[in-house]
Amino acid sequence: MNRLTKASLFVIVLALASCGGSSDKTEKENPTSSRDEIRLKQYMVQGAKIYSTYCANCHQTDGKGLAALYPPLAGSDYLMEDFARAACIIKNGQAKEIVVNGVTYSQLMPGNPITNLEVAEVLTYVANSWGNEGGLMGVKDIDKWIDACEEE
Repeated sequence: MNRLTKASLFVIVLALASCGGSSDKTEKENPTSSRDEIRLKQYMVQGAKIYSTYCANCHQTDGKGLAALYPPLAGSDYLMEDFARAACIIKNGQAKEIVVNGVTYSQLMPGNPITNLEVAEVLTYVANSWGNEGGLMGVKDIDKWIDACEEE
């Protein structure tokens, strides 16, 4: 009986050691991925709040836009093909005509009085909502993109 208890204990310890080892190894191999995942979740939460405040009236809560007046963000080819341009539009607004998913829109979009961090958060939110898969928009990228669009 004692031998059976030791054997059972050994099997349990071996099983626990093998389960815990792989996640530790993954964490040590790629520590930035877990930080980026956390940051992505934070940006999505904050971005949703910013979107609700500044964007949802025109682009709607479902991101589908409003008829021929305001373009969709959900499944938007225009949004997904150039995040730097999107950051500039979010921050500074846009007055020129654009084509989104084959439809022309000419409605003025005002700039938003938000920080570059907030631009990163809301752009991350719209780039990862309603079927979009754009990933995390970092503040350093947003800073570069906003500086570049101000020079134009």
